[in-house]
Amino acid sequence: MWRFFYVACEKQGVVNFTGQMQAGYDVYYQLFSGAGGSGTALSGVRRAAVSGAYAFSEVVTYTGGTVAAGAVGSVSVSIARETDPSRSIYSTTVNDLQDGCASPQNPVGASTDLGAAGTTATTPVNTTPILSPFGGELNPGYAPVSPDTVVIGARDFSDPRQKTPGLIFAECNDYPIASPGTIYDTDRVVVFWSWFAKTPEQVQQHIDNAIYEVGYFGSNPFLRPVVRTPIQQRGRNWWVFYYVDLGFVRPGTYPVAYGVRWENPITDGYDDYGPGTANERIDSNCDFTVEPNPSGITPSYTFP
Repeated sequence: MWRFFYVACEKQGVVNFTGQMQAGYDVYYQLFSGAGGSGTALSGVRRAAVSGAYAFSEVVTYTGGTVAAGAVGSVSVSIARETDPSRSIYSTTVNDLQDGCASPQNPVGASTDLGAAGTTATTPVNTTPILSPFGGELNPGYAPVSPDTVVIGARDFSDPRQKTPGLIFAECNDYPIASPGTIYDTDRVVVFWSWFAKTPEQVQQHIDNAIYEVGYFGSNPFLRPVVRTPIQQRGRNWWVFYYVDLGFVRPGTYPVAYGVRWENPITDGYDDYGPGTANERIDSNCDFTVEPNPSGITPSYTFP
């Protein structure tokens, strides 16, 4: 899916990236004077905005050092949300022996320098609770924090173990309160999404016209059936929930792509949606990672 090739020169680095990028993600990279992302940082964290089938190269002049002949330099690369570089779904490093320079392999682009990597103190994030299809709220009692600077590679804190482990909101990347947290392969994973309106008739209007596109790794639809709940009143609004029970999921990272459009214009009593309105389509994402359980139990996996 993604190919990364790096040439370490004495005073500059040449990056060559090719692949297929799903909507909502970009390539982030940083150059280093040692192998495996070690040594001195020779650049800030840089964002290469790519989409679809891409071929991108860039020549970056080092800052703060050089790579001597016969030494090994490296580039640390992550695939992460275009709005949140800390939420990576893949990361790697590519080494190169400095034995001379080379020309870019692909059309030369221009990335955005995001500055030095690292973290500072975290600050609370204002949140609105997200309702669960099974009653109550998603992640009750969770108070998310947001890093003040971006991080390439591993973050300096662990994801929390939520009180509703395995319950995944399909739009979680846009809602800090919905962070999936630490999920084990012994947790039953359920992906859900929802819609609300002022009246039950408006919710039914949505049900009759909504065309959902929800899948994993960009375009792979979930093969398990989608369950739709009855329309129900929760607080002052009326809701409908949709969910897919994936069961026990193999360890790995799974990007969920969420999209909804409407066959005809609708309203939720607050805004208009559908053809000819300012909200013809809504797109979002959620990345979640499943880890091997600490008890060493081997579950009977049902996904993927």
